[in-house]
Amino acid sequence: MLDLLDDLFDLDGASPPQPGQVHQEDVNRRRLGDASQRLRELELRYERMKLVTAALWQLLKARNGLTDEDLKRYIEKVDLADGKLDGKIDRKGSAMDCARCNRRILKSASVCPWCGHRAESGNAFEAI
Repeated sequence: MLDLLDDLFDLDGASPPQPGQVHQEDVNRRRLGDASQRLRELELRYERMKLVTAALWQLLKARNGLTDEDLKRYIEKVDLADGKLDGKIDRKGSAMDCARCNRRILKSASVCPWCGHRAESGNAFEAI
């Protein structure tokens, strides 16, 4: 109740909201909430991807006798595929849009990691 009185009678010294200001504050608050939710979703995806990657690497090491040095060499080889050793995969040359969800994925993917859409033929993901 005191907050309502503060707002009505400007007890905290703030100026009263101007027309449209309250609406803009609501829009900004909603955008911030949406961005916060998206950040939480991305953090969860990152943690799941990190877990799956670690599990797959442990499986490869156990089943195939690969070493951490082998992994480092393969990572460097993949990184150099676009001609630059920069810790990134060139999105233009090695990525495409998924035919179902339109998110960027590797051309070599057999399944879209976002929506699960499978390649129609072969090992590479193909747009329909």
